[in-house]
Amino acid sequence: MIPESEEVLKASNLGSPVTLNAPQSAPARAYADAVRRLKGETVAMTVPSEKRSLLGKLFTRRAA
Repeated sequence: MIPESEEVLKASNLGSPVTLNAPQSAPARAYADAVRRLKGETVAMTVPSEKRSLLGKLFTRRAA
């Protein structure tokens, strides 16, 4: 599962993969884990999340 993130949109607008544009973002880490699984490695199934500040959590807009 690849989590939604604004980093994907930013990378797309720049014409660059999120794995290169924002390698520490949650989607980039999820893609890296998927690649490791395809290569045969055993990787725990987790959904990486963005680390947000307290203000970021308070003022994040959510879809209805």
